[in-house]
Amino acid sequence: MTWYNNVVWTEGMFLQPQHFQQQDRHGEHLLDLRLGAVVGYGWGFTVLKLDDTSLPLGKIAITEARGVLPDGTPFAIPADDGAPPALDIPADLRDEVIVLSAVLRRPGVAETDAEEAPHGAGPRYAVAEAEVGDSNLTAGRTAPLQIGRLQLRLRRASDVTEGFAALGVARVAERRADNRVVLDAHWLPPLLDARAHPLPEGWTREIAALLRQRGEALAARIAAPGRAGVGEIADFLLLQTVNRNEPVFMHLHQLTLLHPERLYVACLALAGDLATFRDQRRPPVFADYLHDDLARCFAPLIAELRQSLSMVLEQTAISIELQQRNYGVRVALIGDVELQRNAMFVLAVAAQMPGEALRQRFPTQTKIGPVERIRDLVNLALPGVPLRPLPVAPRQIPYHAGYDYFELETRGNDLWKQLEASGGLAMHVAGDFPGLELEFWAIRQ
Repeated sequence: MTWYNNVVWTEGMFLQPQHFQQQDRHGEHLLDLRLGAVVGYGWGFTVLKLDDTSLPLGKIAITEARGVLPDGTPFAIPADDGAPPALDIPADLRDEVIVLSAVLRRPGVAETDAEEAPHGAGPRYAVAEAEVGDSNLTAGRTAPLQIGRLQLRLRRASDVTEGFAALGVARVAERRADNRVVLDAHWLPPLLDARAHPLPEGWTREIAALLRQRGEALAARIAAPGRAGVGEIADFLLLQTVNRNEPVFMHLHQLTLLHPERLYVACLALAGDLATFRDQRRPPVFADYLHDDLARCFAPLIAELRQSLSMVLEQTAISIELQQRNYGVRVALIGDVELQRNAMFVLAVAAQMPGEALRQRFPTQTKIGPVERIRDLVNLALPGVPLRPLPVAPRQIPYHAGYDYFELETRGNDLWKQLEASGGLAMHVAGDFPGLELEFWAIRQ
């Protein structure tokens, strides 16, 4: 109960090392309490660099690392704390996490090796001699001091007991016959800064780039003429989502310190928005944020974002130009065979005549077929591809007042199948349709 209490300083008291040790513990405890009340997941690495030259030798070693242990102890290798000895990886080790650990501070346990007493797990601090100058003087006096350097060790996660504070460093996939240690490239250590590892830094950059590309494509599509249907409304809503999130991810990518939990929240919000445009209309259930297992929670979320940003851009309705030729013939080119086979084709027709008369006369006075057959269809009065009046305009294409909509009955029609080897589709309109206007649409099914 008295381990973290404040020292009562009084005049004339006999100072002992315990007074300063107690005061240090009290100050550190206050700092931990204040930070713990306002900052979540306050442990992990801000910098982590492994020694690549040790891996072919069957070892794992750290060249540089900075961060905070789960007990709140900060460390800086090699600036303040010595690099831990390289860890030999046994030949039979598979799928094991290697951790950076330090002995916990506990009442009644010596924290240094000042008295060179034996320790079962080694002391928390190693005593070293240092010549320290006087900060009040520009030059001159130095004094020899004993300083304590945090003793950090690399261990297998299975060897860490409750007496240690530990951070995962890497996950060993295997040690090959040539002694090379193979690390799991998809595993992530706990991080205080997402930029400390190439995977989350790459995710932030990738999502920002995808949002920018999709936003430009959507803006160009919306600006195209002849689009005013339900499909365009969906594109506007999607563009709104993209425009709202793109600056956020650009900002996250430019931060000098980005906690992965903040990145996870931003990705969740984006995934939830994009789910509106998926077939299910609802986001899947994502994993809770796991600070000690970042790959487990991030991997499915990033995969969902990639899929959403790539799938939602498919254009459902495609406008096909009708080119005016001689003798009342119009020609359309359908270059995509799959579109020709699977899409629904709709003809939007407007004329200065009653709508009921247009719906009755237009299908009977219009011939549709391959360019090579249109002359025979007209001259010999042969049936072409039938037209069926639609009660309402399909929701995927623009609705215009005064237009009537007709579907081409292409299923099982021999003339329509001949279009696969034809130079294009031809349409001949006979009779008198004053002010005739036509729009031809293909709707992906």
